[in-house]
Amino acid sequence: MSLHPALLVEMLEEEVVVARQALGNRISELEVVGTDILCKLTDTNGGSTIIRLDGQNYDAEPFSVTVINDDGAVADRPKWPGALFHSIHPALGRGFVCIRGTYEYHCHPSHLNERWDTYRATLRLPQLLGHLLGKAGRS
Repeated sequence: MSLHPALLVEMLEEEVVVARQALGNRISELEVVGTDILCKLTDTNGGSTIIRLDGQNYDAEPFSVTVINDDGAVADRPKWPGALFHSIHPALGRGFVCIRGTYEYHCHPSHLNERWDTYRATLRLPQLLGHLLGKAGRS
């Protein structure tokens, strides 16, 4: 069962407000675009990385997380900062980050016993982004 689109966007916007307060200057930009949350990280060399959290089925399902290029395409492995790139997902056939609270984690064959419903009340956007930033080397 999914939320009404207007209610979903409102929920995502509220999650972003809380995440901005919690994460402060660890992120350059955090915005809601449709049902995606885009988290932009600026590198010391002036480059940037965009982490996309697809929230189209949030919070019935966790965010799907990818690193994208400026054109919105999934970035090649070298563009994924720090240790975000885990491997190629066996079911999805693309690169993924292996962090509890992501769609990719919960649909991975080795994590099927870890249901999203167990974590969804306590593992919200600020906590998930904190974990992602840690893996990206932005502690």
